[in-house]
Amino acid sequence: MRIALAVEGTRGDVQPMCVLGARLAAAGHEVRICAPPDFRDAAEAAGLEFRPVGTDVRAYLTRNAGSVDGSTHRILRESLRYCLDGARRQYESLPEASAGVDGLVGAGVQLAAPSAAELHGIPYRYVAYCPGILPSREHGPMSLPFQTLPGPANRFAWGVTRGFFVSVVRPWINSHRRALGLAPVSDIVSHLLTDRIVIAADAGLASLPGDAGLGARQMPALLPDPGAELPEKLVSFLEAGPAPVYFGFGSMPDADPQRTTAILLGAICAIGCRAVVSKGWANLGGLPLPEGVIEIDSVCHARLFPRMAAIVHHGGAGTTTAAARAGVPQVIVPHVFDQFYWARRIELLGLGPPALPRKRLCVEALADALRIVLENEVVAERAREIGERLRSEAERADVVDALGFGAAVP
Repeated sequence: MRIALAVEGTRGDVQPMCVLGARLAAAGHEVRICAPPDFRDAAEAAGLEFRPVGTDVRAYLTRNAGSVDGSTHRILRESLRYCLDGARRQYESLPEASAGVDGLVGAGVQLAAPSAAELHGIPYRYVAYCPGILPSREHGPMSLPFQTLPGPANRFAWGVTRGFFVSVVRPWINSHRRALGLAPVSDIVSHLLTDRIVIAADAGLASLPGDAGLGARQMPALLPDPGAELPEKLVSFLEAGPAPVYFGFGSMPDADPQRTTAILLGAICAIGCRAVVSKGWANLGGLPLPEGVIEIDSVCHARLFPRMAAIVHHGGAGTTTAAARAGVPQVIVPHVFDQFYWARRIELLGLGPPALPRKRLCVEALADALRIVLENEVVAERAREIGERLRSEAERADVVDALGFGAAVP
């Protein structure tokens, strides 16, 4: 079967689709990935045919780095601008990029894929990496920077969110559908998420809410197999002393990386721990490092995280899951969207302290959060137990079957 995977977003959105694509290919399917142009190398490294769709995400986020740690209103405004501009680019190129396939899978902020599948008359699935995308009384919409509301308030917030999509996003989508000769849609949420959404998240970390609709199915998170060995310099550092703390914010940009780096180093000195600082898209580092601290580029989380004493990160679905599977306590500094959901899950599971939002990040608050995870053996033991359980669940999963496309044609 010929399957196209259409994804828009950061590395945390694209990498899972590369993993899914590789597993589909191993099962005998022909796979094409349609993603932002800056992810060509990642797709081709996974052995997948690549078609550029959308905008250069890293360049866009770098230009708008200040919005990530700004007000909720500013984040929402910039996110809407990104989504609508991205939708225009997707509708311009995805119909052609996905032509000739038998099935289409969407992920991330991919708004044109349902229409492209309808245009080609092929089945469509949407894969999300977080149960928090499903309307539920158990959690608020991912656009909210708090996840502790009571059930009725969550329901109200989801109603407001649906109203926003109906009034703002639906007219935009329908204008593009008209250009393709497609009829307008009325229920924009069901149109985008489909009636059988697949949630790629470890159930032991975040299961589907009890009132989940949309025919939701769940499979384990799509994390890559252990990749390249760790660099020799990093291995030497790890072997030279006690387990360090990892600091990294993944694909999140930073308007003032030196200030953020200074905060991290201040907390490290206050705690007196060894540390690994990952540059990431924020471009952290660049300051004189105290003894016992090393600065790194991107490395394999599956190889590095089990050797850490704790993981300080942004709360992306992939990083949260990798840290949880590694059996290591976490401190989450959420920046946007589902990162607040994941921070709440880590708190509820006893794997770390409450969220430390990015705009409240300071030396004292970060040091206090680190003390909670480094000085509490109960948290460490809880992390080890859950890590073993998650690894076992992932080994038994059949992610290809979860899509429901059927077997590959010999």
